[in-house]
Amino acid sequence: MADKTQEEIQERVKKLLSKIQGLPTLPSMLIKINQLLLNPRTSAKEVAQLITSDPAIASKVLRVVNSSFYGFPNRITTVTHAIVILGFNSIKSIVLSSSIFDVFKKETKSAFDREAFWKHCVACGATAKVVANRVGEKSVEELFLAGLLHDIGKIVLDHFLHPAFLEILHDAQKRNVMLCEAERKRFGFTHGEIGAWMFAQWNLSKSLIDTVRCHHHPSTTRKHRKMAAIVHLSDILVR
Repeated sequence: MADKTQEEIQERVKKLLSKIQGLPTLPSMLIKINQLLLNPRTSAKEVAQLITSDPAIASKVLRVVNSSFYGFPNRITTVTHAIVILGFNSIKSIVLSSSIFDVFKKETKSAFDREAFWKHCVACGATAKVVANRVGEKSVEELFLAGLLHDIGKIVLDHFLHPAFLEILHDAQKRNVMLCEAERKRFGFTHGEIGAWMFAQWNLSKSLIDTVRCHHHPSTTRKHRKMAAIVHLSDILVR
């Protein structure tokens, strides 16, 4: 019964998004980085050269590594240094998340604060990494990525269904209910399910897909409940 319900939700998401033109493919920058990292001899300098070819992404990498959540005593000023400190996997996560954010960026101002949203996602990712280390969870880097991307469905909804999404935001605040409950009532699915559907189209890992889909209700996933619970806790801690 639960599987049937999930299939129905996925079908509703697919039906809605199939009407939307321009749903992005996997960011090309990430594909290029993955190709570079297939070679074990690839250096941090080579990856940095690729990232700095896109100033917007390079800027985001430096913003993340210099955020208060890492607390490095000295400011990191080069992408190469950031890669050495964070490692290839964390850099890949930042590149993926920032690429997605750039795909869905808006030129006009919105009541949905993208800057505050990005800061929250970075905080959630960094916190998920800390919590994962504390509880001995092995999937530390994947949890960092899940924390960065847990709410990406909100960006999709704001981008493609802006008026309706703003109404939902206001309704959730007015009635003091969780946003995902208001989304379910209006659309029949949540921002978590939107993000999970998009990641499935990109063939990202099943654990990431489940964690993002279930981050508000970790008990709804059996295989990846611990990961979903860590992101859920991290999301609450940084609000």
